[in-house]
Amino acid sequence: MFSVRLPRELLNRMRERKDINWAEVVREAIRRVLNEPFLPATLERLIRELHNSGQWKLLLCLYLKAELLDLRYLVKNLEVMYPGEGGEIVSGLDALLREWGIDPDLRGSYGGRSLRDLVKEGLLMYGVYDKFERDVREKLKHASLEVKKAAWLLSQYFIEDPYRGYEAGLYIVPHGFVRTLGLMLEKEDVMDIVDELVRMGLVFRDYYSSRAYSHEQLVGADYARPILIELSTDKSYLDRSGDLLRDENFLAFLKWLSKGYSLDFRAVVEYEEEEAKREFGDPELFDKTLKNLVKRGIVLIDYWPHRSRVGRRSSMPPHWVYKLAPIAKREILPFLIIEYLPKLHEANSGA
Repeated sequence: MFSVRLPRELLNRMRERKDINWAEVVREAIRRVLNEPFLPATLERLIRELHNSGQWKLLLCLYLKAELLDLRYLVKNLEVMYPGEGGEIVSGLDALLREWGIDPDLRGSYGGRSLRDLVKEGLLMYGVYDKFERDVREKLKHASLEVKKAAWLLSQYFIEDPYRGYEAGLYIVPHGFVRTLGLMLEKEDVMDIVDELVRMGLVFRDYYSSRAYSHEQLVGADYARPILIELSTDKSYLDRSGDLLRDENFLAFLKWLSKGYSLDFRAVVEYEEEEAKREFGDPELFDKTLKNLVKRGIVLIDYWPHRSRVGRRSSMPPHWVYKLAPIAKREILPFLIIEYLPKLHEANSGA
């Protein structure tokens, strides 16, 4: 990622031309100056042809083929987005890829790069990402408040530091997100909300399988990174009303959270959760405090899945992971430090 400084007059004239995608203009100029292929010619022509003819369903299917780890989830995601059409879309793209001499599973490489990575770069370079991003923004704009809250919550899981420039991977094990969303919305079943996030193309279901782990996961759309980064800094869902820094239950929760792991997180073995709650003092008060802090956008619950023993690495039971939302760490912890450092200094001086 880089920025370009422009004269104010030129910038104003560019802003007036809302019909022009300036990012696409810049990318095309860079391609011309470099004058060297970065994609296999066949793949480049295919993406151009699908883009120019507006075959967005096939392009989304192509993106998912490049993104998902388990292609069995390809049809599942497409069926949520386009009910009754998923299988037909996949079959149509597979036939087209074979016709163009491209492996339908996108196996292989070119110039030392995997074909999957090259597909995603091609979709970015030829403006497909821009189109998908605009579509998600438009759908999110008209979504229900519950879906908007869910999208914001998802951003807190995906984007730890919005100023870092690039988050390596946008994926989570869904258990913690689903549990947190249920508390936030006060609903027992939130899978319809998760389906809405898939339907708008913000996130997709996938499956991760290795010798150590085997679990479903939610994968954030690569083209939606700018949206997720913007959402992660939105303070409108963070409720700091009242004297939070003097709230005994909040401070007690921070003390409980910090046991052994500072304030980053506290991992609790799934079947030992009730015992961990008793450390708080009153399990019912813990649940009440947790629900309140989740609804206020301050606390998240994450999930570590079971890990099988592989080589020298021992097995590990599943854990619930309690942690402050990244935006809460940025917006609340500094004030907490300012509030209590003088008291700590006074205590040390009097000792």
